[in-house]
Amino acid sequence: MKYQKRNQFDVTFETYKTIQNKLDLCKNSLKDKRVFLAIDGFIDSLYSAVKTRRDLDDWNNFNTIKAFAERIISFAGSSGNIELILKKQTSGGFVPNNAKALNALEINLFLLGALGHPNIKQSFEELNKNKSIKIKSITNPGKTYGLEFNDGKVMLSDLENLYKIKWENLIQIISEEEIIKEMEGSDIIGFGYWAIIPEMTDIWTQLLNRILPSIKTANKKIFFIDLADVKKRESKDILEMLKILQKIDESIPVLLSLNDQEAIDLSKTLEDVKRINPNKKSFEDFIDAGRRINKNLGLSYLIIHSPHFATCTLKNIEKHYWVTEGFTKEPSYTVSAGDHFNSGMLGGLLCNLSPPEALLMGNALTAIFVRTGISPDFIQLKKFINNYMTYIYDDLPTLI
Repeated sequence: MKYQKRNQFDVTFETYKTIQNKLDLCKNSLKDKRVFLAIDGFIDSLYSAVKTRRDLDDWNNFNTIKAFAERIISFAGSSGNIELILKKQTSGGFVPNNAKALNALEINLFLLGALGHPNIKQSFEELNKNKSIKIKSITNPGKTYGLEFNDGKVMLSDLENLYKIKWENLIQIISEEEIIKEMEGSDIIGFGYWAIIPEMTDIWTQLLNRILPSIKTANKKIFFIDLADVKKRESKDILEMLKILQKIDESIPVLLSLNDQEAIDLSKTLEDVKRINPNKKSFEDFIDAGRRINKNLGLSYLIIHSPHFATCTLKNIEKHYWVTEGFTKEPSYTVSAGDHFNSGMLGGLLCNLSPPEALLMGNALTAIFVRTGISPDFIQLKKFINNYMTYIYDDLPTLI
């Protein structure tokens, strides 16, 4: 079967061809790389929501968020109950999710997170006992109850512990000198999730003024940002945050990764950017959305990812790439899918793959995760990439 390009920026097939001969070299180089991740941590409980039940073993779940929402709306003016079935309880959040995905590729890590204080919580013990991971925990984790559907997820979070994450609290636990040392020794510096940490913009401002000037090799690293759902943040806060990222990009290349919904919300906030219309067929309004947004922001990397595609726009917006994803309409796991995409993409950049090749690696990593719930090792990743086009041609909910 011949692949049909989705649009003029689609480099899926040629990227699939060029990445093949680079995978073995990439695998070997990742063992020498290190990533700094900050600054959250959650204990996640992931559920299916029961739509109908006939007996103990015979039940159907809500497949879509719309169907679930319609049931909730029907309760208005009265009350109702929805049964939840626990799928798994696990460590979650930006720091743990990316840590698990990156370390499965044998990348070394420094974690500055909310993983328990004064002692690391049992949920993070697997990370804590790993010799290739160094941890500095600053407070206790948040709690998230995730409802998973075939078309997305609903995250219900208790953030009280994360409100304690402030610069003045941070440096009581880890000194500025230690932050400089750990960042200097890392190839990528990652922060998430901005939207749920009220003091994150101030933390980045402090890093800009007090830390980054002391990092001699900053311009050779990547400052990776995952904003998370920005809907609850006011436009003025979003714009202030983006201005700080633009200033940081003058010292260290910034990679801002947005999922499709976050890209839509950002396009609504930036006054001179055409709003993304998500309802256009074949994702038409996403084709050059990254170019439109990054023409305004001017960041080193602007990523937009979804279950169907991923795009990367460089500071020179003529360098804009689209890579189609191996989509399945029957994912088994969706919570942490975005983190796995980001980790795969970062892994690609760490081993000097081109931006579209890094996108394809990110797509492959998250495609494996949504089908299995497992952070794959490089052997599993390589196998998927070798069969990448098959997953595009056919909706395969399990791995071949």
